[in-house]
Amino acid sequence: MIAVRQVTQQNQGKKTAGVDGVVALKPSERQPLVRQLKVNDGKKVKPTRRVWIPKPGRDEKRPLGIPTMYDRALQGLVKTALEPEWEAVFEANSYGFRPGRGCHDAIGAIYLSINKKPKWVLDADIAKCFDKIDHRAQNRFH
Repeated sequence: MIAVRQVTQQNQGKKTAGVDGVVALKPSERQPLVRQLKVNDGKKVKPTRRVWIPKPGRDEKRPLGIPTMYDRALQGLVKTALEPEWEAVFEANSYGFRPGRGCHDAIGAIYLSINKKPKWVLDADIAKCFDKIDHRAQNRFH
């Protein structure tokens, strides 16, 4: 129920339809979605709707895949189940894509680590790294 509430009422993209055309559901439509959600039910994920959005301050655009409402809710369900367990075993000084953590937390940790004695700080910019991966190549290994 929490996953369905998140994607149908709270998320910023609740009014953005996937290929199924479903947008923010009415209260009477939410309960049937809750009952439909099943992990490992053998269903294939539906294709995402591809939308090209402009990059800030540039003429370039980047692709955005919009999953169906069912697939978004299922992702939320799995996230809700797995996140607490994995958060408990993550590296304490890891800040990327972690709930309740952001770049300001990382900056603060770096400052506390280096303000007494000199140390190296490495910054890796992987912004376009995933654009260069040949996704067809990974299918050869499955």
